[in-house]
Amino acid sequence: MKKRDAKRATLPPERWEVGGEFHWMGLPPAPFIPWPQAASWYLLGRHALAALLQFLPQGSRRLWLPSYFCFDVADYWRSFVEVATYHDDPRRAEPDWSTLFPAAADIVIAVNFFGVRSDETWRLWRERNSCVLVEDHSHDPVSGWALRSNADYAFASLRKTVPVPDGAIIWSPRGLPLPPSGTAQHAGSAMKLAAMLWKAEYLEGHTALSAKPVYLKWQRAGEHAFDHSQVCFVTDLSQQYVCAGVPLIWHRRRSTNATFLLSKLRGARKLRPIFTNWPDEAAPLGVVVEFESEADRDAIRLKLKEHGVYCSVHWPAAKGCSSMARDLARLLLTLPTDQRYGRNYMERIAGLILDR
Repeated sequence: MKKRDAKRATLPPERWEVGGEFHWMGLPPAPFIPWPQAASWYLLGRHALAALLQFLPQGSRRLWLPSYFCFDVADYWRSFVEVATYHDDPRRAEPDWSTLFPAAADIVIAVNFFGVRSDETWRLWRERNSCVLVEDHSHDPVSGWALRSNADYAFASLRKTVPVPDGAIIWSPRGLPLPPSGTAQHAGSAMKLAAMLWKAEYLEGHTALSAKPVYLKWQRAGEHAFDHSQVCFVTDLSQQYVCAGVPLIWHRRRSTNATFLLSKLRGARKLRPIFTNWPDEAAPLGVVVEFESEADRDAIRLKLKEHGVYCSVHWPAAKGCSSMARDLARLLLTLPTDQRYGRNYMERIAGLILDR
């Protein structure tokens, strides 16, 4: 990875970039952090939970989601089940438990926001409450919480943290029956894979600069196909590529990059990280910062984009979401710290933010 980083540092400024969707990276050598042995595989995380909803015995039940969550995914699940919300602010260590009062047959989704939460508060809540508890570990599928979970079920979308065009797993830490598993082909995945391969060639300097709008178009086409897809199994390529688990070096690099970037951002004006530490055996999705105003957030996001740093908003507000969710959607920005990058990239991001 160091040689690859060094090579990219010599590329023309217009080809240098950080963030955005993964390119095809190839796997580093072992060791790997393995997946749970008994797991079912699906195309997308939303499909994994939808498969569980269809698999569980039918009856009067609701799906409880945190008030701050990916709103498009929440809308997708509403086509399968009645959805209720409980107040959960990712800037806090735990939800507002007074807003969560499920019936025994209800399904409650516990989210490890940005991969930095501890499992202790959910364990204590579960000891006093009956429900079907399902944990969402998409922001860190191999955290200590995920690997030692005692929930009824847990799932994770893998393409948020691992460079695959598709893929999600669902498992039962308690050994309960699972929806079926399998592999399938999907046009959206083929488009995403083409984009990943072409982006890798672009970043390595093997294509003309005009290749970038091509792979961006393929990314959008693949995502559009995913948005309109039925519940589907993972593609064989994605499952085989990550079947051994997450490379340990990738997981550690996420954590060390986040630690280093946070150290460089100390004293930054008009923003603050919403977390500065996380449990052992965990790795943040990225460094998430909160700005004083939407104008400040948008100005920094635009500046970073103009210099080749592409930052996500988790998540853009949707119609009908709570005032807390709407406010956070205006103020938060996720800075990329994943395994593609080393310290020189983190220094560049910090320098752009601090140089106002």
